[in-house]
Amino acid sequence: MKQLYVKQKVFSAAEKFTVRDNDNQIHYYIKGSLFNAPKTFEIQDAQHNIVAQITKKVLAFLPKFIIESRNNPTVEIKKELSLLRPHYTFSPQNITVKGDLFEMNFSILNKNEEIATIHKKILSWGDAYEITILEQQDSEDSLNNEILVVGLVVAIDYMLAQDSSQV
Repeated sequence: MKQLYVKQKVFSAAEKFTVRDNDNQIHYYIKGSLFNAPKTFEIQDAQHNIVAQITKKVLAFLPKFIIESRNNPTVEIKKELSLLRPHYTFSPQNITVKGDLFEMNFSILNKNEEIATIHKKILSWGDAYEITILEQQDSEDSLNNEILVVGLVVAIDYMLAQDSSQV
């Protein structure tokens, strides 16, 4: 089991996050584009190598994001039309989310196996999340799941922030 902490920088023109572990060591930097269309986020490792990119699709009726990384299949997150609570679908269909996305307290499953849990920190300056990555037997699978989960958290956080700014 691995704990990661995602913290958004409050005074930043573009969305910027750092992802740290229990020992406060940086695992990833996340940098959002400022004026680019489409909106993109880069996930960089501690050495600033790009390990994944998140892109918002421009010509979509409802928000849709694509997460692309080297060793993971491309994942699409699409917001569905919903009246009360946000609802998202994931493609490929082996990725599912259980829990409360609106409150950012949920689990991510891959092929019906829980790979991570996410909890939003309530009393925090800026958005902050605690991610628990469940270790896989294959260390490469664990790293791939880690990158996938960080990408999903960033995309869902952005979609929820956009929803709340339009209210």
